[in-house]
Amino acid sequence: MALIKKDPKTGKYLFVLDARKDPLTGKRKQLRRRGFDTKKEAQIALAILQVQVNESKEISSSQYTFRTYLAQWFDSKKIKLKPSTIKNYEEQIRYNIIPHIGEVRVNEFNETILQNFIQALYEDRGLAPATIRATYGIVSEVLSKAARNGLVSDLMLDDISLPRLEKKLRVWTAEQVATFLDAPNKLLDLTRHFIGFNISLQTGMRMGEVLGLRWSDIDLDNKMITVRQTLNKINEGRMYGLMAGGKTVSAMRSIYISDSLADSLKAHRQLTKKEKAIQQQTYSDHDLVVCTKNGNWVHPNNFRRAFKVTVDQLDIPIIRLHDLRHTHATFLLENKVNPKIIQERLGHKNVNITLNTYSHALPSMQLEAAGEFDGFFSSCDQSSDQ
Repeated sequence: MALIKKDPKTGKYLFVLDARKDPLTGKRKQLRRRGFDTKKEAQIALAILQVQVNESKEISSSQYTFRTYLAQWFDSKKIKLKPSTIKNYEEQIRYNIIPHIGEVRVNEFNETILQNFIQALYEDRGLAPATIRATYGIVSEVLSKAARNGLVSDLMLDDISLPRLEKKLRVWTAEQVATFLDAPNKLLDLTRHFIGFNISLQTGMRMGEVLGLRWSDIDLDNKMITVRQTLNKINEGRMYGLMAGGKTVSAMRSIYISDSLADSLKAHRQLTKKEKAIQQQTYSDHDLVVCTKNGNWVHPNNFRRAFKVTVDQLDIPIIRLHDLRHTHATFLLENKVNPKIIQERLGHKNVNITLNTYSHALPSMQLEAAGEFDGFFSSCDQSSDQ
C-alpha cells in the first residue's frame, strides 16, 4: 500500500510505501521519499521503488534456512510453553529436525522433501510413530507460519504420510482393580507409595500430578482433590522440580474422590505427621502426600519401580503406571458415566480427546444401546391394524 500526497509546507510531493512485515522478524517497514516537483514524478519513483522492494524481498526470503526460521519461531513460542514442554521441544529440534532439514531453505520446501524427512526418521532413525508425529507437528506449524508470511505454500502439508499410531491401552478389569486395591491386606512389605497408585487409579490423575499433590490441595471433609501443582522436568539434565499449574489449562481441576480413598488418605496423613514429628528440623516439609520418609518429592523412576514391584507380587496382569489413568477412564465409560464428566476428571481439553482415546470401550456400549432399543420395541404392540 502506498500513499502519494503534497507537503503543504514545501509544495513538493512525497509518498510512503508500506513494505509489509519482515517474515523473519515480524517488524513492519515503511519507506518514505519526498521532494518531487510533480505528482507524476512521485508516481514514477514509487513504481521503481516497488519493483526494487519486491526483488529484494524475493532475494531475502530465499536466504532463510529452516534452522534460522525455526529459531525465530521457537523464541516466540516459548512465551506460552511450560519449562518441561520447552525442554521436549529443544530435544526434538536438536536431534530430530536440525540434522535432517535444518539447512534447507524455507522457499525450497516441497512435499518430496517433507516425505523423505519422515521416511528418514522412521526407517533410518527407527523412531516411534508417536515421536515422529510430534516432530512433524513442530515442522508443520513452522511451515504454516512461513506460508502465512508468503514464503512457501502450505499445500504440501495436505498429503504427507505419517506412520500409523497404534494405541495399545492396557487396562485392568473390575476384578483386577479390586485385587490391586486390596494389596494392603495381602502384602507385608507394601511400598509407602501405594497411596499414590491408589490416587491415580481412583481419580485418573497423571503421575506428575500425583507426585506434586499437597495436603493443602485435598479437602477431606468434602472429599475433593484440586490439581494445583505438578512434579516436572525443569532442565535439560533431566532434573525434576515442583511447579505450580498443570500440564494444560484444563488440567487445573477439582476431582471428587470415593469414601475409601478418603479413608486411605486420612491413614496416610497420620503416617506423614508422625514422620515429621520425629525428624522435626531435618524434615523437608513440602506438604506432599506422596513423599520420601524425610518429606522430599519422589523421583518418577522410583515411583514407577515401586509400582512394578507391587504388581509383580499380585496375581494380575502387568501394566504401566500410566495405565492406571486409562483403567480409571475405561471403568467409568463401561459403567455409563457421562463422557463429559470423565473428560473433566482427566483434565482433557475437550470431550473428543476422551472419546477418541478410549474408543475401545465404546463398542460394548453401542451393543448395550442396541439391546435397549431391541427390548423397547419388542415390548411394543406391533400387531395393530394398519
